[in-house]
Amino acid sequence: MEQNQAQAQENEHIWQWFGLDVSKKSFTAAFYNGIPDGSKSEVPTFESNQKGVKSFLSWRKKQIAAGFPSGIVMESTSYHSRDLANLLQKQDNSLHVSVCNARSVSYYIKSHVPHKTDKSDAVLIARYGHDFQPPRMKVRPREEKLLKELVSERMKLVNIKTMLSNKNNSLEFKDVRAINKDVLNCLKKKIKELDKRIAEAGKQTVEMNEEIELLDTIPGIARLSASVIYAELGSLKQYTRKQLSGMSGLYPRITQSGSSVKKSKLAKTGSAYLRQILFLDVNHAMGNIPALVALRKRLLARDNTCKMTARCACMRKLLLIAKGVVDSGIPYDPNFQQKKQEISLKMA
Repeated sequence: MEQNQAQAQENEHIWQWFGLDVSKKSFTAAFYNGIPDGSKSEVPTFESNQKGVKSFLSWRKKQIAAGFPSGIVMESTSYHSRDLANLLQKQDNSLHVSVCNARSVSYYIKSHVPHKTDKSDAVLIARYGHDFQPPRMKVRPREEKLLKELVSERMKLVNIKTMLSNKNNSLEFKDVRAINKDVLNCLKKKIKELDKRIAEAGKQTVEMNEEIELLDTIPGIARLSASVIYAELGSLKQYTRKQLSGMSGLYPRITQSGSSVKKSKLAKTGSAYLRQILFLDVNHAMGNIPALVALRKRLLARDNTCKMTARCACMRKLLLIAKGVVDSGIPYDPNFQQKKQEISLKMA
């Protein structure tokens, strides 16, 4: 009953929006209630700290009509918007706080005004919230945030290690190569330490550990890869198959204008690190998961399909198989579908 009420409130149209233009040490706030120029309220600036957030919430109460829902919206500005959203949630966890894609908000602002100021941006961000009704930001538990940060740091070190390894072959002087080798050894050591920390972080909650262990049973997805998938996406149970494809960016983006139709390309939205991990995992999976073997064979049989296209399709399929395993709560079984059909026939 409570879940249905929460869902109804989430789907309710919000007329009152506060747009926040976030900078490094402060944020500018504007109020919009759906009436263009109907409210000549001030556009104040507050400090991005606990004291500033309290002042903003006090100002906010004076603007809204009591008894009607309101929302707070801001564009994603790296950790600045994340920290501000966390401060708002700590002060009042009932607030509807939305952190939106910076590109979408930027295009919206540019379509309305040619100039750019903090105040005009705040006003238009509030109008963006009113027009698009962005969903409330999902607050991830502290344990998931720790896993996410560890995975993010590992990705950075791996990228630096790859760059230095590639550079080593082109170095002419012995002394410089020695420095390069020392740095690489140090990076390898730190990456191993991070791998241990990531494994420990994945065991901090029962739910997180159980899901990672289920993912670990799938051919090609080891414990580390399972931890990366969970860190980047959270629980796979919260997504539909379509949403999961969108979050991974493993779907074709079609570009068409009039009679001009360009060749479709991979959308590459969402986490690049997730796609990198799936790209590596699918090597083993394509030879050990019957569904992927059949999919790859079928796609390569087409005249217009290259190996990379087939590989990307298998990456998406692997992620959907992972969701199926997590949803079922049963470790991966290559004969699961066959057994399911046999049970259905017996029950019929």
